[in-house]
Amino acid sequence: MNVLTRGMRNALRSPIRSGAILIMLAISISLILAMMVARTSVNNKVAEVKASTATQVTINPAGISGGMGGGDPLTADQIKTIASTAHVKSVASTLTDQLGTSDTNLTPSLELGSFGKRMMRFESADGSSGASTNVGGGANDTSRPAPTPRTTVTGTSDPASIVATDKITSGATIDGSSSDLIALVGTTLAQKNSLSAGSTFTAYGKTITVKGIFTSDNKFENNGIIMPIATLQTLTNQPGSVTNVTATIDSSDNVASAVTALKASLGDKADITSQQQQAENSLQPLESIASLALVGVIGASVAAAAIILLSMIMIVRERRREIGVIKAIGGTNAKVIVQFVTEALTLTILGGILGLGIGVMTSGPLTQSLVSSSTNSNNPQTVTSTGGGARRMSFGGGFGAISSQLGSNVKDVTSTLTPQILAESVGIIILIAIVGSAVPAWAIARVRPAEVLRTE
Repeated sequence: MNVLTRGMRNALRSPIRSGAILIMLAISISLILAMMVARTSVNNKVAEVKASTATQVTINPAGISGGMGGGDPLTADQIKTIASTAHVKSVASTLTDQLGTSDTNLTPSLELGSFGKRMMRFESADGSSGASTNVGGGANDTSRPAPTPRTTVTGTSDPASIVATDKITSGATIDGSSSDLIALVGTTLAQKNSLSAGSTFTAYGKTITVKGIFTSDNKFENNGIIMPIATLQTLTNQPGSVTNVTATIDSSDNVASAVTALKASLGDKADITSQQQQAENSLQPLESIASLALVGVIGASVAAAAIILLSMIMIVRERRREIGVIKAIGGTNAKVIVQFVTEALTLTILGGILGLGIGVMTSGPLTQSLVSSSTNSNNPQTVTSTGGGARRMSFGGGFGAISSQLGSNVKDVTSTLTPQILAESVGIIILIAIVGSAVPAWAIARVRPAEVLRTE
């Protein structure tokens, strides 16, 4: 019987002890695999989220927000500057305007409440800001014209960034690069004016064709109109003017540098905000999971190495007489060391096979459990951080939507067991076997046959 065969058989010579060692090794190795799968899955998701979410930078003309305020719109040259900035992948421009009763034959679907009346108080001849909201049309105020609701018109270069395709309830969306007299009309505004796809209405003295009807969960937005930006610029005699730009950055890692470059190039002409901090806060749970998983891999590897190391030390100490006899009858240190290293490798490989099997079965649930517990512990942060940000005609957008999307991404993390992970796991197992057998091999080399036989 050669030393390799003897080493493999000796690994299972004591069933109870070998079984205990195998169970401990299997648990440690399964934990290594599960943690590696969790870390890889989370890192992949972080990279995906960084490339697809929270990469938008909002640029408004200085002093203008949500169709209110002063200042001048952004110009065509400034839009070119934004589009040519490093890491800016795409640019969506919008121009917002409002239709009064003299601008269109449409009847708004919204009725003015006290807030709307107060916002319209400057329609009066004296432009008083007055404390009372009972203006225009009030029983005690006959000097001001009756306020009327207006219809918001948004010109955009990218209609999909404002209203998703699945929100088009009839007809079709519009081409943002077109200059045709076409529009999408909100559901309630269309119902109020009996409009449908193919219908026409008048705005700015022109006949506009309705290409589609869209819906939104926002009542104000359902009273709106969306046009190609070039069309609205022409109709309102504002060539090249833009009141809002959404620049998409190629990765959230580059958002900070892109914002710095944009601020440097646009100066005080624009207000620039990004979702970087929101993204960092939302990704923090995933990055914490990745760090935790790495610690788990290291800890489980150390534990597995310690198990095989202490086990082999114990085995060598118990069998010092056997080692002494082998050396006394001519066995070399190399042969004895190879025998015990083979024994350690056999235990490690058997434990590794068992551990990999357990790891494959548990890596998915363990990953989801880590993600779920981390998400729950961070929920208060994501909930309270909603709101704020640049004001624009946004259908379900804004920081709240980004937070919700990132939260969904966190929950959607799926475990991924790849050949690379398996190869790395096998490499760690072999490393554990080498570390676990190194010290016993050193101890075997120091065994002196005469001393052992004399004392035992």
